[in-house]
Amino acid sequence: RFNDGPLLPIKQFCPEACNFDCSPTLPPTVEPHPLPTMIPTKLPSNSPSSSPTETSTESPTLGPTPLCRDNPKFVTRVEGTKIKCSSIDSQQSREIYCHHKRRFKDGPLRPIKQHCPEACLFDCSPTQSPTEHPSQSPSESPTGIPTKFPTKVPSDSPSEGPTYDPTLAPTEYPTMPPTDSPTLSPTEGPSKFPPEPPTKSPSNGPSQSPSRPPTKTPTADPTKLPTKVPSDSPSKGPTKSPTRSPTKEPSEPPSKPPTKKPTESLTKSPTKIPSQDPSESPSEPTFICEALATKNYAEYEEKVKEIYRTVSGQNAFDGTDPDRMDALNFILDEGLCVDPPRMIQRYISALFYYSTEGETWEESVDWVSPKHECDWNGIECNDDLIITRINRDDNTLRGTLAFELCDLPLLNRLDLDSNQIGGSIPDDIGRCQNLVSYDLDSNNLTGSIPESIFNIQGLRSIDLDTNNLTGTLSRKFGNLVDLSYLSLFRNQFRGTIPVRMSLLKNLQIAYLEFNDFTGAVAKSICDNLKTKDKGGNLQALNTDCGGPNPEVSCVCCTQCFG
Repeated sequence: RFNDGPLLPIKQFCPEACNFDCSPTLPPTVEPHPLPTMIPTKLPSNSPSSSPTETSTESPTLGPTPLCRDNPKFVTRVEGTKIKCSSIDSQQSREIYCHHKRRFKDGPLRPIKQHCPEACLFDCSPTQSPTEHPSQSPSESPTGIPTKFPTKVPSDSPSEGPTYDPTLAPTEYPTMPPTDSPTLSPTEGPSKFPPEPPTKSPSNGPSQSPSRPPTKTPTADPTKLPTKVPSDSPSKGPTKSPTRSPTKEPSEPPSKPPTKKPTESLTKSPTKIPSQDPSESPSEPTFICEALATKNYAEYEEKVKEIYRTVSGQNAFDGTDPDRMDALNFILDEGLCVDPPRMIQRYISALFYYSTEGETWEESVDWVSPKHECDWNGIECNDDLIITRINRDDNTLRGTLAFELCDLPLLNRLDLDSNQIGGSIPDDIGRCQNLVSYDLDSNNLTGSIPESIFNIQGLRSIDLDTNNLTGTLSRKFGNLVDLSYLSLFRNQFRGTIPVRMSLLKNLQIAYLEFNDFTGAVAKSICDNLKTKDKGGNLQALNTDCGGPNPEVSCVCCTQCFG
């Protein structure tokens, strides 16, 4: 959709990028031809004709074709690949991307070619007169003028008027509503079955088998079941059951007379037969989700966005964040209908995949598949199917970490070491109150360690070595009284090692080497070392206390580097 419009293929949003309905069919000739080709070429000529063509076109267009412009703000993902209009720059990319449907901001689903018409080579404007030859594929909606030649495949609905010539072959089954007038010439062969209602006027030639004769006047008594097609005139009394579609004239009581204009409100579901006058706006598709108390798809879509805005923010789906839009579209496309906590868990699982460029993972079995997210490889859940761990070590993850991970209420282990994750540690990491192990060593993280992490009282392991982290170590490290493992080597931390780390009585491993620390390690920290004479828990303490000019002074370190 785009804005509040209907669901359409992405190729209608991005026609040029999708190369939709502009199809030049033949490769361009090296030199222009004196006569125009009967069928348009697939690609434009390399140079214009040296002189006008000898044969003119049948009729000029009524006006110039309006230009279609690419949307410079449109960004999305297709099969995990992040694209924008400028990414679609070849015939191959048009075939891959332009037909996919995507949203822009809060708009409706549309083909990418309608968002990127120039890139997709899509002509956004309708032609002003009928073409000489039929299109290779049917139009999205019927034209106001019939084609000069019949189509090879019958339309889904009847034309407003008869065609100039009969169809190439009779349809296998008769059309449901009869035509108002006979065809201009008979078909080559009879239909396999007679039409259920008779035609209003006879054909030019007799049928091989008779149809049921029509009644001249309506029956006195109503039929027991409704007819498939409305009668020409009303019944004298109401039928026992309603007809499937309205009659052309109003029935005698209890029906009300028909309105002259279409109703302003929409029907709950589309009628089987089109109205004589179109409604001002299309009917909404029926989509009932009891878990979210929605009665149609529009309500469902708005409810889903409302739920996800509580975790991702009010502007999460304004079209500027393709990762969150992809996660939202994943949920909407599958029509997930469960309680809000489960909706949030699946959304965050999909968001983790998109924000870390899951399409480039070395292994991504079952991710963003119809399976329950607890069955996606690397996700662990408890017996209530609530996520407790995400383990994607050494799997070529890229991108950044989504802050929404802390909205997984029971997440206690995040194991993502040996990847290529960039960006910074989310500022509100402290919301992950059940986190026990935070393992992101050997990545490309930047920035400092957020202060909020020191609010996670049960945190026992912080493994952040071999990144590009900076800043100083907060004195609040002393708050992590359960911490037993701390690995920060090969970063760019500076300043002194906080004295309050002596409060970490459960700390067993502290790898702090290959940083820019200065000063001396406090004696109170050394007092926590496990020795023959002392029963401390600290077994390994590494700093840059080696070499001829050590940066750190330490009398108790188990290993010194310089």
